[in-house]
Amino acid sequence: MTYTRMKKICLYRSKKSASIPFALGQKTAGNAFTLIELLVVIAIIAILAAMLLPALAKAKDRANRASCQSNLHQQGISLQMYTGDNRDKYPDLRYPPYAPPANPPKADGNWPWDISTNFTDMLIANGGTQNIFYCPANSSFNCSNTWNFGLNFRILGYVYLVPGAGMNAGGKTEATYWKTNALGTPVSSPASSEVVVDAVIRQTTTGSYSKITVGGLPSNIVQRTSHLNGALPAGSNELFEDAHVEWRSFTTMYNNGNPQNYFGDDPVFIF
Repeated sequence: MTYTRMKKICLYRSKKSASIPFALGQKTAGNAFTLIELLVVIAIIAILAAMLLPALAKAKDRANRASCQSNLHQQGISLQMYTGDNRDKYPDLRYPPYAPPANPPKADGNWPWDISTNFTDMLIANGGTQNIFYCPANSSFNCSNTWNFGLNFRILGYVYLVPGAGMNAGGKTEATYWKTNALGTPVSSPASSEVVVDAVIRQTTTGSYSKITVGGLPSNIVQRTSHLNGALPAGSNELFEDAHVEWRSFTTMYNNGNPQNYFGDDPVFIF
């Protein structure tokens, strides 16, 4: 084969192979998205997101409620173990080993979630952990600032209805709701007697449930109602003396515009 013929063949093959990829890969104006088509796609994505996000938020709320119920149930079991060894009586936070000796007896802390370190350690010894003392709906409240707040007490994520709790809060006394034993009362059985409840808290001066600015915590630690529905409480999980847990909606708590069970001054705790 002569040099001239080989050169012609190579040039022919080169032109042929170069033209095919160009033809296959060439992007014409007819294949591009128009501005209208892009806007339609974006609008469809936005509509789908708007439909899915509320469903995802509700699913997260349900998961938080279930985890919160588990926390309270574990506390209920630990309390039953304690009362079983102590003639059915709940701890009285006004007396040693839960508070220093005083006359008259006085619990440490002010609010009803300011709970004796010895009390929490006792529940942990009966099978609990730090995490069960904080509602997962406000998980950021479970931190060293709250757990290690005071020498003799911790700030927890739940409200306790045992003797001494909240006695220094001022305003309407919590003592009306204290449960001294696990046997109920003459008018309330163990299955209808609350002993630990979710935090539903309202600042009196601002009316806010979602940000409580009074108290001794740093400003970056948000004190608020645990389960929120927008700016208002959704409700509360409540532990009863028989260790079962029920959800109580905020509309039930705040029937006809008035809280049914509440105590404190600023803030007010509702259950």
